[in-house]
Amino acid sequence: MSYDLSVYAPAPLSFEGLLALVRSAAGLDVDGSPSSDAQSLTVVRGARRAYCFTIDGPFRVEPEDVPEEVTASVIGAKALYQVLVEGSEEPSIPHAVKFARKLAKATGGALLDEQTDEVWPKGNRVARPREAARPTELVTVNFYTLTAELPEDLPRNYLALARKYLPEALPTRFGTYEPHQGKLDRDGDQAFTDMWLENPNSILFFKCEYPIARGSMNGPQRNRSVGRTSLHLDNAALADPGWLDGLRRFFVAFALESKSFFASVEVLRNYEWGSRSYEQRPGAEDEIWPIHIGEWKGFVPYPQSWTWFGPEQIKIVSPYLTGRREQHGDHLLHVLAEKPIDRDQLAGLLPDPTRPWIPQELATPYGP
Repeated sequence: MSYDLSVYAPAPLSFEGLLALVRSAAGLDVDGSPSSDAQSLTVVRGARRAYCFTIDGPFRVEPEDVPEEVTASVIGAKALYQVLVEGSEEPSIPHAVKFARKLAKATGGALLDEQTDEVWPKGNRVARPREAARPTELVTVNFYTLTAELPEDLPRNYLALARKYLPEALPTRFGTYEPHQGKLDRDGDQAFTDMWLENPNSILFFKCEYPIARGSMNGPQRNRSVGRTSLHLDNAALADPGWLDGLRRFFVAFALESKSFFASVEVLRNYEWGSRSYEQRPGAEDEIWPIHIGEWKGFVPYPQSWTWFGPEQIKIVSPYLTGRREQHGDHLLHVLAEKPIDRDQLAGLLPDPTRPWIPQELATPYGP
């Protein structure tokens, strides 16, 4: 038997850094003279240099393999250390736990106790800004699905993918009107799904943790051909590469699970982030939606940072796409800018910035 501790980190320490961290703990040292490519270290304790615990790693870990409870505490975990107390050395367990916490702190990661499933540290992954209000850009994320193809488990899929890739997108409160009636931590996942199913002709609104202000999900109404799910968030968060990667993974995964035939991520300028949410400033940009009263009307006339196309849309827009393409089955992720930027900057990336990204006849006639 062993006592197992896992430390997930955005990036590993250098070999020298790991040795120094061990030796910075009173009474601990590394046994022998391990080489810099060693994947396992034996840690000894005291003058008698008795076995204390073993450190295995770092190992590369994919975001899909990081436990949800860890994702809720650390952004962009890509490395895994395992701290193991082997055999019956129970007196060594407190030393191993204390070191594993030091390792988590040194790497900006999180510790998972495999015996208790407890995670350390706990708390919000993204700190809420302290300023009362500050200028920012707003990022909007939209998914469009034919109403006839909406999965019945859409809300449950949304919650599962948010927990896996983007915990800040989880609803804190939700409802079809203000004040929101539901609370996820009180009412549970099924209440979120039930409210969506029981109000097919309404929009289910929800508030989220910073940096996501709010989201919405059209009910499974049959009197309109296209449904939309959306999120609104502070662009300042995308400066963190780990959070940006989490958003991209969530964008692709939910586009697939929601059977979206089109999805987009774009940046809107001239907004202000307050203590809880955002507000428009003078000259704030508005979205142009490709749907009007639940009907598809055509693409927006300006380029967007990330776009998702179903098979029919690919046939239409493929000749006009100039950015990076990423195929996902019969769907396509098109990335014009790896980090979302505003529409004028995007136009500058086109072969001819003076011309629209698609012919005018393919664009919606409805402006903001």
